[in-house]
Amino acid sequence: MVQVTGTMNSGSSNSDEQLIDRRLTIRWGPTEEELIERQDTFNGSVPDETAAEIASLHGNSAAQRRAITELLFFACVGDLKRCQRIVRLWNLKVAAPDCCDYDKRTPLHLAASEGAYSVTEWLLAEGVNVNALDRFNRTPLEDAVRGDFNLVASLLMKAGGKVHASGKLIPLEDSELVNGLGFRAPQQKASGFALEWELDPSTIHIREKLGEGEFGVVHRAKWFGTVVAAKVLKASSEIAVNDFRAEIEILQRVHHPNCVQFLGACTAKEPYILVTELMSGGSLADAFRMPQAFPMRRALEIALDAARGLAYLHNRKPTPVIHRDLKPGNLMLSGSQYQDRAQVVFNTGVVKLADFGLSKTLPTNRHANFHLDERFKLTGETGSYRYMAPEVFRHEPYNSRVDVYSFSMIVYQLFEYQPPYADMDPVEAARLAALENARPNFITLAQPGPHKKELRELIERCWAPNADERPSFPEICRIIETLLAQIPRQEYQSSGAVGGDAGCCVVA
Repeated sequence: MVQVTGTMNSGSSNSDEQLIDRRLTIRWGPTEEELIERQDTFNGSVPDETAAEIASLHGNSAAQRRAITELLFFACVGDLKRCQRIVRLWNLKVAAPDCCDYDKRTPLHLAASEGAYSVTEWLLAEGVNVNALDRFNRTPLEDAVRGDFNLVASLLMKAGGKVHASGKLIPLEDSELVNGLGFRAPQQKASGFALEWELDPSTIHIREKLGEGEFGVVHRAKWFGTVVAAKVLKASSEIAVNDFRAEIEILQRVHHPNCVQFLGACTAKEPYILVTELMSGGSLADAFRMPQAFPMRRALEIALDAARGLAYLHNRKPTPVIHRDLKPGNLMLSGSQYQDRAQVVFNTGVVKLADFGLSKTLPTNRHANFHLDERFKLTGETGSYRYMAPEVFRHEPYNSRVDVYSFSMIVYQLFEYQPPYADMDPVEAARLAALENARPNFITLAQPGPHKKELRELIERCWAPNADERPSFPEICRIIETLLAQIPRQEYQSSGAVGGDAGCCVVA
């Protein structure tokens, strides 16, 4: 039996005990958002009839179960404010033995298994049992260690957290987990961030803005004379800070030529800053907006770089990583700062994976050897809709093959001149792919030409509806390497026109 790591219960058919799916049409009454809205309407106090509205549908017991399920969900995704609101609204006792799911997984188990530092810290302050055992005899500390969340694990150890072995609780350092997973508790500041990569913000000189996302703004910066990229966190919400922590947790462990290099972070005071190497070629999304064309060989080189980075992440030991947000904007092009940007993009640049804020380290099953294709219940609808795997949109358990699906959509865009489902709204495109098995139409790759049939077949395999039928990234690398060996490299021309199939991959 594979233990799932989310809040969907694998052993229960009782719908009141299952994860509330925000996209389901079944409802037990007002949603938590609606209750919060009513709470705001009444200046922070909810009338008795509002709270009773849900309770009247199934009785107090079922309503209480729903509230606990809501709490478990938001503990899992690291949303501290919503956790606190639910507890306040329903007068829940988070330390009560029955505040758990069917598998006896408490909010602390779920927060620890997902690396939700702020929620973990709050739950410990509320007096929850730090060594509660779930149905599989796991403690929250074991979940944190197996998820490679060292900061959360250190917090739990400081609170007296232990692991279960041979019928009793023992210190982590006396367990097989230390040797098996290579756990090392980092030195920490009071804020919970580790000291070993802490940077002095006065040494970082922010320059011009390069880009902006939901939670951060990326600037060109100088750090001891080196030109770097500095991502400045622009929001201090719990979700933003948790994503920031999650990205740093992964970046400081990821070391590969096709992954962006992490240099350090400023966390002593706001605004928080994450520093990485500067990617002088910009993102693949930026390249798609350029008027020049990718020759066939260059497009294959880009695909191969991305596949090699993903092959590393998926096979990383001791804890593999699923990226979960693959899209052109998260594939960056690295090159010399002394070269023309077009030369980096169309000739010499190396593609590197970036933005690990939504990435997830896979837990290790202590009852069996880890297998990369095991499926886990992870957070649904994670990533960008146009590139989202069908099983993610459907909120089903999934594995590393979701990255293979997203990769297929990027490769499609490389060779078809346009994004997948270019004429559709992203959410509608994801819905059709997930519920009706729709896929983008081939136009360029459907035409006669060298290697087009092989590329079309590779893309079709990568976006197969059945995730088990999608190839692994090591296999994808071998296929692309074989194709590349048949295409000679030609001299780069600044106009973007090179010999051979030079009309490939212009994106309007």
